[in-house]
Formats: sequence, C-alpha cells, structure tokens
Amino acid sequence: MSELKNPFQSTWKDAFIKALPQKDHIMWSTIIVAALIIIFYGYQAIDAYRNARQISKLVQPLQESLVNRDWDQSKEILNSVNTNIKELESTINRLYPITLIPGISGEVKASRSLLAAAKVSIASGALVIDWAKTIPILSETEFGAFDELTVQDKSTLLASLADSSELWERVNNQTILSLSFLKDAQAQTKIPIINSQVNNLTSKLYQAQSLFSQIQPWIAVAPQVLGHPREKTYLLLLQNNTELRPTGGFIGTYGVLKVRNGEISSFITDNVYNLDEPAKAFNTKVPPLPLQKYIKQSQWFFRDVNWDPDFPTTAQNAIQFYKDERGPVRNFDGVIAFTPELIEDLLQVVGPVYVDEKEFTADNLIDTLAYHVELGFKEEGVNIYNRKQIIDDVAQQLKEKLFSLSLDQMRDFAPLVFDALSERQIMFYFSDEKVGDIVAGFKWDGRILGAKGDYLHIVDANLGSLKSDPAINRSISYSIETVGEESESLEDIQLQATASITYEHTADFDWKTTRYRTYTRIYVPQGSIFVSAEGNEEELAITDEHNKTVFGTFISIEPLDTETLSFTYILPQELTQQILEEGYRLYIQKQAGTRAHDLVIDIELPFKIDSIIPSDIFDKKGGNQITGTWDLGEDREVLIQSK
Repeated sequence: MSELKNPFQSTWKDAFIKALPQKDHIMWSTIIVAALIIIFYGYQAIDAYRNARQISKLVQPLQESLVNRDWDQSKEILNSVNTNIKELESTINRLYPITLIPGISGEVKASRSLLAAAKVSIASGALVIDWAKTIPILSETEFGAFDELTVQDKSTLLASLADSSELWERVNNQTILSLSFLKDAQAQTKIPIINSQVNNLTSKLYQAQSLFSQIQPWIAVAPQVLGHPREKTYLLLLQNNTELRPTGGFIGTYGVLKVRNGEISSFITDNVYNLDEPAKAFNTKVPPLPLQKYIKQSQWFFRDVNWDPDFPTTAQNAIQFYKDERGPVRNFDGVIAFTPELIEDLLQVVGPVYVDEKEFTADNLIDTLAYHVELGFKEEGVNIYNRKQIIDDVAQQLKEKLFSLSLDQMRDFAPLVFDALSERQIMFYFSDEKVGDIVAGFKWDGRILGAKGDYLHIVDANLGSLKSDPAINRSISYSIETVGEESESLEDIQLQATASITYEHTADFDWKTTRYRTYTRIYVPQGSIFVSAEGNEEELAITDEHNKTVFGTFISIEPLDTETLSFTYILPQELTQQILEEGYRLYIQKQAGTRAHDLVIDIELPFKIDSIIPSDIFDKKGGNQITGTWDLGEDREVLIQSK
C-alpha cells in the first residue's frame, strides 16, 4: 500500500515562497522568471557564438587539406562544419520567440539564409571531393605543377574532366541556389555591427561562388581546348599596344602553338615581316582606305589584318591571311591575341627571365624589347630580319615558366588573367561553336557587343609607325541633351549625343615617339544621324558595321600638345521612344589593348530621374540630369530610370 502524502507537509516550493518577502511575491516571481529567461537565452547565444567560432576555426584546416589533396580529412572537416551549422540552426530555433522582435527578426533571417547557403556549398564540396577521390592522379600522385605529370597522367586527368560535365552541371545548379541565399542574407541584415560581419562573409562567399559559376562551363570543355583527345593548333597574335590598333595593337610578332593532352607539342614565334615580305610578289588584297592614305600601303598584309575592331572577324581574317601568304600551317582551331600587359603580369608572378645577359622584368619588358628591336640590334650586329629573335627567346622561357607554375603561383596568376580578360588584354577565338559560345558569354572574344539601349565604342588606330601610345593620355567625355522639349508631342523629342576624345601628348620626339597620328572611329547605335564634328583634319566617313553606325576620321597631335576630337549626332528616334518608355541604358565598350581612360559622363533626359545605377559614381542635378567621372578600365554600363 503506497504511503499517503501528508497534505499539511511543507514542500521545498512552499519553503522557497515563504522565504520571499510576503508583500512582493509577484514582483520577485517576475524577477526570478526574467533571470531564468536571461540565463536560458544567454546560454543559447553563447552556444551560438561558440559554434560560429568553431566553424571559423575550421576554414584554415579545410584549405590546407584541399591543397594537400587529403580528401578524407577534407570530408571530415566538411562534416564537422555541417554539424556546427545544424547546432546553430537548433540554437536559433530555441531563441524563439525573441527572434520575432522587430530588428532582430531581420538578422535571424539573414543568418538562416547564410547557413542555408553554407549547407548547399558543403553539399557541392562533398560531391567534388567524392569525384576527386575516384581519380588516382588527384589522390595518389604527388606533383607540384601540371608539367610534372607524365603524358599518360595528363591524358587520364583530361579524360576524367571531359567525362565530368554532369557533375559540374549539378554543382553549378547548387551554386546558383547558394547565391540566391547569399543575396537574401545581404538584403535582410540591418544592424550595423552584424551587417558588416555578415556582409563581409557573404561577399567573400559570393565572390567564390561567382568565380565558380564563371569557370564551371570551362571545366568540361577545357580538355578539348588543351588538346584532348586530338591535338589543337592555335594562331597567336602578339599585339603591341604601344602602337595601338583596333583589336589591341600592331601585330609585329605572330606564333603557332600546338597542344596535345595539356602538353605543348610545338611552339614557335616569328617576325611578321618574315611572313609578309615574300607575299609582296603575289598579294592582291586591297587594304582599307585609311591604310592606303595614311601609311601608303597598296597591299594588305597580315601585320595590318586587325583593322576590324570585332575580334572574331579579325581572327577569321588572320587565319585566311596567314594561309594566303603561304604560311606552313594549313588548319587552325582558334586564335589567341594578347598584349605585352599579360606577359608583364606573368613576370610579376614568376620573376625575371634572362636572354643574352639581358634581364627582362615586369617593369622593363616593353622598353627593353622595343629598344633592341628598333635600335639595339644594329649595335649588336644582328640582321634586320632576325632582330625579333629575342622575342622568341623570351617567349620560349616564358612558356616553360607558364606550364610549370606551382599551385601557389597559379593562385597568384589567375586573378591577373581574369583582369586581363575584362580589360581585353587577351582575347580568344575558337572555331568550335560550343567553345566559342562559352567565350562569347564571358565577353572574352572581343566582339562588338549588341546593346539594348545607347552604345558607344571608341576605336583608335595609331598610324604613326612608332610606339607613341604610352605618351598619350586620353580622356573621353560623353553627354546627352534633350532637344525639341518645347513640343507637346513626345514623338518630336530628340536626344542629341556628343562624344569627345581629348589626346594629351606628354612626350617629345625620340627613338620611339613621334607625333600621334590616329584614325579614330566611334561606333554608335545604328541609325544615328550625324550633326557635326570638331577637331578632325579630314572629312568624316560614315558607314554601318556590326549593326552599328560608324563615324571615322583622322587627327594628329604634335608632341607636348593637346587636341580634342568631338562627334555630335542624334540618337535614332526608335531608341529615343524606347528610352522614354523604359528608361535610359548606356553601354560603353572599352577598346582592346588600351589602358584605363578617364571617362566623364553628363546625361540630361526629358523625364525626372528616380534611380541611377551605379549610384556611387553619379550625382543627380536638377531632377533630370546626372554627372559623374569614371574610368574606362573595362566596359561600363549606366542605367537611369523614372518611376
């Protein structure tokens, strides 16, 4: 029989209550409950902080294990991170209902979005690690650079990459999902301290995810580009941008590169005149009129093939010119054009190279080569036709250094290459349509781009023979003003554009610099109506190319002088109506091979401006006008809208 409890026996709860001041039971009860709540939620907050710190501590070991290709340890670390993330999520759930408080709720949502992005990224990382574990070369073979692998190893690795397109497509889909979570996190967090931390982390993750989204399409086609399973042959154009031409610079040197299974099977460079001079006897190509008039050319040679600023067009012409001038290689899989800027970037990473007791560094490469090719070869007794042999000697050393980059050097060089691509210091053309579409999607093929709104592309061609471009400071200004505002009909409103280029010649005559003689073209929306020009020395030529209207003329600038060339024209009425209905969009395309010009924009529109992108560049004036100073280091885009 169970023992009956004495109903009059005091319990510990009764004793506790009696110990409290009798008149303040409610107050003290409230204080105790509040203290317990604070302790509970404080513990949860501390626990959340502990998990976040633990995740942070795992980042460095994860990086090290990936670099060391210790896939098992990498997987364990990812699992640990995933466990901490789940604990963080549970902690956030236990903080309910505090998480509903205005101000805190937004930070909680941001945290949940960030954790969701991290979980998706971990799942993607696990997929890639599981794939890497199945490839013996990535798991068992020790190598510090790609060229340390055997030919068979390279072939096996490229074959594995070629067969992995489904994996990378799946990872890319997860990457897109992760990016959407990251955008949510950036939008939701408001508290300054938390905002700065979340946005800092989100920004880093977003950059990494965006980079992968850019690289992903290349992973499956990279083996094909690198010569697997069939050898690939590429025509190389070294465009010297100290003598600027439409796609980047004068082609003084060309080359032929053959790759098979990621290994260079043949690489030669040669003086372009060794190809052009023998062709004088049979060349029947007629050069563009400016080349005939300003450099007195009656035949069109390979060295001047890049007159069209649309690089895919120039690349196809270059292949044909090479064949027509009886170059020994009959078939090419693509064309790669680059300026010395890219070589300077490589030298920054690998250090100097030495040829004939000459040191070539990132700081002196262009000047040292230019002096030898223009003057130094005479002092050294080198034949004029062999004066550019030194370029091939430097190129051969750079080739060896490029294909023996360590992983650390590759990490240093990669961002420089991406910068060079966005600045159009390197461009690609591939005859394979699939690869070509990928290149075009990244704007790495240097084509004249289409534009949904207004468009401007200024193209210079140095026709002064010497290497004067480093002495020329360019500044570009572009303005829009409304004409016909007095009319009651919107159909009578016109937008008048003025594009001006100011050339400041900062040097005097010397062995590499002379007066600057340039044939300048501006590409504008098709159907634009010419109004006037100032500063030109010849009448304008007006043509249509690549779905654009083109104004072209000639100007020369004496040393230590400054000249401005301006074009004024009316935008097509169809485009004006589109702007009135949908807002104003401007795309300014950078010329390949140029350095960052100053860019001044002044846009006046026939409607009240409510939003400007990018907002940090432009100031609004008078409700319907914006002004701002930028640079043309890469393509620039402006979007202006009314409500």
